[in-house]
Amino acid sequence: MEIGITIGSYERYGADRYRFMREDGFTCGDYGMMDSSHPLYQCNGEDLEAIARAERAKAEEAGIRISQVHGPWRWPPRDGTPEEREERLEKMKRSIRATRLLGCDYFVIHPIMPFGTQSDPDPELLFRMSLEFFRRLLPTAHQYNVTICLENMPMPALSLATPAQILAFVKAVDDPLFRICLDTGHSAVFRIQPADALRELREYVKVLHLHDNNGTRDEHRFPYTGIIDWKAFSEALQETGFSGVVSLETGASEALESPAHRAALKLLGLMARQIAGQ
Repeated sequence: MEIGITIGSYERYGADRYRFMREDGFTCGDYGMMDSSHPLYQCNGEDLEAIARAERAKAEEAGIRISQVHGPWRWPPRDGTPEEREERLEKMKRSIRATRLLGCDYFVIHPIMPFGTQSDPDPELLFRMSLEFFRRLLPTAHQYNVTICLENMPMPALSLATPAQILAFVKAVDDPLFRICLDTGHSAVFRIQPADALRELREYVKVLHLHDNNGTRDEHRFPYTGIIDWKAFSEALQETGFSGVVSLETGASEALESPAHRAALKLLGLMARQIAGQ
């Protein structure tokens, strides 16, 4: 297993971000394209290819592999109209192409939320809408040989949120390029230990997002600072034969000055290696 972290955790270091990631013990990066204003959404064709290939080259020069790309999502969610969903779909298609240009095999996305985060008046309708939406995305995934990984969510009101609900949906889609991103913190909001979730999802899990919380809300804390049993999760990684990237979705506080900020990021790397059994 390799160790990764969100590239945004090193954003303050500019051109040195990939070098510092490698110095701090990481070999993989989670490249964020959630923000709809990301430069790769503002261009097409040769410009998109040039930007993505240049980013890949910077990472690889420092010894960092981009192991996952997080696709577009707006907060609060805006999936309520056909036009909004169409816009998101087109941005997903563009970011799948960018994922391949970045040399990456895995594209992470959240479920659509046409009724918002606190309302789910018709779970059967949401399921059908989601099937239609993601099946329209699959031809692009196959074109670029990129696996879409649907992430479990921390919203108890939604019917596509828990690891089990996401698994049922992925099985309904029934495509080898449609799999799961297991988010440990999102699982913990439901008081579901990620070790149990991983054992349930098994080979469907291709991507991990590791962080902790108090069991009631999504806080993106450091591991070992919340309710998650990380020893059990480490054991589950070994038991299930997970061979992907142990990737952190948390970072050091931006209030820290650079020496303390780097020290906190290095500590995260040590935590991730412990979880990976290294």
